[in-house]
Amino acid sequence: MSESDVLLTIAEVAVAFAGFASLVGVLGQRTSADDARVIGLRMRGMLLSSLMVVAFSIFPILLTRYGASPDLTWKASSLALFAATACYYVWFWTALRGLGRSDIPTTRFQLRVIVPTLFLTMIGLAALLLGNLLLATPAVYLTALALLLFQSGFAFCLIVFSFLPRIEATGRGHEQATGGKVTA
Repeated sequence: MSESDVLLTIAEVAVAFAGFASLVGVLGQRTSADDARVIGLRMRGMLLSSLMVVAFSIFPILLTRYGASPDLTWKASSLALFAATACYYVWFWTALRGLGRSDIPTTRFQLRVIVPTLFLTMIGLAALLLGNLLLATPAVYLTALALLLFQSGFAFCLIVFSFLPRIEATGRGHEQATGGKVTA
């Protein structure tokens, strides 16, 4: 399988994440246990990272079609993806800090799983992309895109899970445990 085939496949998966998350958001107009601002940030983050995967899956193909050498293609693609990813994370962490300053309660899952996972993804992306400025290999760039795609998939799962009923420690669903009442 050529790099172009892999890039186009990654782009297709990213489009699927974005489409399904949008569908879940529209159809999931019921009450969620998560704050609407948190779901909104997850949705925006997932859509942006999915669109970045799509754009940067096509970017090296365009550079090649315009006659760029393989070395230049992978170095320029890595640098451009690094710049876009840096901007994305500045936006995301600023928005996340804004949510932290509001009255939204955080869960142990958010503090112990979500934030560390995103932080490790950010560090991994930076290391891969900056390293690829020296290596200029398609494998490193494809790994970085796959990591960004993982981040989109992770956010997609969080969005879907936020609309599913929670299971309480009693083993009953949230509505059963509260007698059908919605609690904050």
